[in-house]
Amino acid sequence: MNDSLQEQLDQYRRRVAHLEARLTGLLDSITDGFITVDRHWHCNYINQAAQRIIGRPCEELLDQALWKIFPHSKGSLFETEFRRAIDDMVSVAFEAHYVALDLWLEVHAYPSEEGLAIYFQDIGRRKRTEERLRILERSIESSVNGVVITDARAQDCPIVYVNAAFERITGYSRDEVMGRNCRFLQGEHPEPAIRQRIRSELEAQRDIHVTLCNYRRNGTPFWNDLHISPVFDEQQEISHFIGILNDISAQREYESRLAYHADHDALTGLVNRSMLERRLHQSCIPPQGPPRRTALLYIDLDDFQSINDSLGHDLGDHVLVEVAARLVQQVRRSDTVARFGGDAFVVLLPEPDDVTSIVERLLAVIASPYCFEGRELHLTASIGIATYDGNGPPAQLIQQADLAMYQAKRRGHNTYHWFSRDLNTRVSQRVALRNALQRAIDEQQFELHYQPQVHGTSGRIVGCEALLRWHHPERGFIPPSEFIGLAEDTGQIVAINDWVVRTACRDNRRLNDLGLGEYPMAVNISPMQFHRSGFVEGILEMLEDAGLPPALLELELTENIMLESTDKAIETLHTLRRHGIGVVIDDFGTGYSSLSYLKHLPIDKIKIDRSFISDVISDHRDAAIVQGIITMASHLQLKVIAEGVETQAHYAYLSKHMCDLFQGFYFARPMPFEELLPFLKDHHEAARDLRPDGHGVTSPAILLVDDEANILHALTRTLRRDGYRILTADGASQAFELLATQEVTLVISDQRMPEMNGTEFLKRVKVLYPQTLQIILSGYTDLKTVTEAVNEGGIYKFLTKPWDDEELRLIVQQAVREAALQGARSRRQARNDDDDEA
Repeated sequence: MNDSLQEQLDQYRRRVAHLEARLTGLLDSITDGFITVDRHWHCNYINQAAQRIIGRPCEELLDQALWKIFPHSKGSLFETEFRRAIDDMVSVAFEAHYVALDLWLEVHAYPSEEGLAIYFQDIGRRKRTEERLRILERSIESSVNGVVITDARAQDCPIVYVNAAFERITGYSRDEVMGRNCRFLQGEHPEPAIRQRIRSELEAQRDIHVTLCNYRRNGTPFWNDLHISPVFDEQQEISHFIGILNDISAQREYESRLAYHADHDALTGLVNRSMLERRLHQSCIPPQGPPRRTALLYIDLDDFQSINDSLGHDLGDHVLVEVAARLVQQVRRSDTVARFGGDAFVVLLPEPDDVTSIVERLLAVIASPYCFEGRELHLTASIGIATYDGNGPPAQLIQQADLAMYQAKRRGHNTYHWFSRDLNTRVSQRVALRNALQRAIDEQQFELHYQPQVHGTSGRIVGCEALLRWHHPERGFIPPSEFIGLAEDTGQIVAINDWVVRTACRDNRRLNDLGLGEYPMAVNISPMQFHRSGFVEGILEMLEDAGLPPALLELELTENIMLESTDKAIETLHTLRRHGIGVVIDDFGTGYSSLSYLKHLPIDKIKIDRSFISDVISDHRDAAIVQGIITMASHLQLKVIAEGVETQAHYAYLSKHMCDLFQGFYFARPMPFEELLPFLKDHHEAARDLRPDGHGVTSPAILLVDDEANILHALTRTLRRDGYRILTADGASQAFELLATQEVTLVISDQRMPEMNGTEFLKRVKVLYPQTLQIILSGYTDLKTVTEAVNEGGIYKFLTKPWDDEELRLIVQQAVREAALQGARSRRQARNDDDDEA
């Protein structure tokens, strides 16, 4: 080869090398992966992009078989397409996922005589975007909310997309709405304010949320809860608007029903308390002008519960609906009739003409017969009336009318009552007292006072009654008459009764432990407590806790326990008696007195109410009642106890008519337990002193002083039958001699005597013998002198001639007992003084 030819060949080689270098540089600069393989599938070139995508350097890939470089391509679309390109000498293009590298690749393969040139690029981002778009599209299509997209760049923002929910909600198909503006859904008469708001917000490129009325394809309206948002492109320019439609017609209807029921009664359709209070405020205090006169009527059906209980609630509901209709028919259109639940209705009367005539008309229409299912029912109502006077909140009328209604019920039903400030004061005081009473229960502000019960013939203490006292921290002692009735009404009496029984049992056990005798303790029991389930078990439990025998507890019950469940009440009484607990009918004659039941009651005693005792000596009606009770009880073999025995006259009269037991101030006032103990000790000791036992204890001596022998004779004959030692004197001198030589318990002296009048004589006796009691007995007396002597403590009693033998005996018995008590008290005081000195 000559030099010229060699030079030309070298030149061609340099040019080829240059082209090869340029081609290699070009291939390395492209972002697509590029691989060439020969016909034996060995890799003879791989650019940098391919190395990056595959994640391996070219040193590991060159001269390697393609199936070794990509082992997971065997049997896949990659192998199929590559072999088709070589075999058929055709270019191929496809997309496939290479699992080993988790790559989505777009592949182009070009065959040649030398082999196959393969271009590929990573399309994973595009695939993920497409997947998200597909999910988004499916989600939009599956959404229950309508979606509409409009083109913001086109004129009039035409619709470019709607989903299936839009079609379902509006009734329009995609084809019918494409290219139209969304405002066509607002119908022929859109709301200008909403339309202007939408336009303004869109022009300001802000999101908007409105609720508006749209129309379906068939012309029916629906409430559309619409959200509109702008869609921005890469340059932050608005390209589209997207709207989300939500058909809330069912929700609006439900809310409307809720709003209706929130202000109306479900049964009668009348307005309820909430709506009435708003109308009441509007009526009393209008937006403009001064307060207006307004009347409010609170209507409560009388004894309506008995209809529900006997005829069923369904019939009761029919009655309530009928009552509501009648009330509405009787008032003006400007008036309001409301139901407050149960059987309570309220009528609001703005600017009423004649309230009284309206009320009477309502009472009459309510009292008209009701006919249901062949039954004729009769109802009445009680109405409370309150009027607004411009002072205070209008809502207070409801409370005031309610209070007045209860006053109407207390007046016997089927009537009305006007509210007054005095009524409000009484109710406020009642509420305050109720709260204070609850605090008293919680803080145990109560205490028990005990009033002894006396056997008339012997003068012995035979028992005590436990009487409740409330020691209020500010008001001091509050009498039971002020709070027991309230406690009965509120149910607080149950807790109070439990405390009383438990405390009385505990105190009585202490009396027994001191050896003062076994005294039955009487406790008042409320009818509410008596009728509660577990009543007997509770009483037995309290007795067991206190360790008190049942026979030492007496329960005082009023006749009203028979008003409810008579048979059950009698059974409960029998149960109490079987356990040995005493039963006393308290306040006999003032309550539910039924002689037919009385003969079957397992009771021990009857207690005559104090209302019959106070005037028994001057009122023939009280006297007849008391005598009748005593006689009846005697024939029924029941003991009688009279309470409220305040005077000697009471005691004498009742004793004359064979009353068994006595309780009252004449014998002893109610006293705390700490005072009861010495009282019983003194009585115990006095009774022992008065009981001759053959061991030096003698009968009491009574000195009779009178200048008339026949008087002394008569007195001696009357008093000797009671076992007294009788001493007699015809004047003061002889009387002083006897007093000096004898232990005299009682002196009975005439007022008019020759040596010295009776009051002067007894004054001297009082000074000389202070333990001796004195009685004046005279037919002629200076009342002023006697009164002064009594007031000075010189005379115990004053009796007139002629005397009543039985009354005289009772007075002497009482005087002798009083003298014995004074002696016992004196000895106790002396012992206490000695203990103090020691």
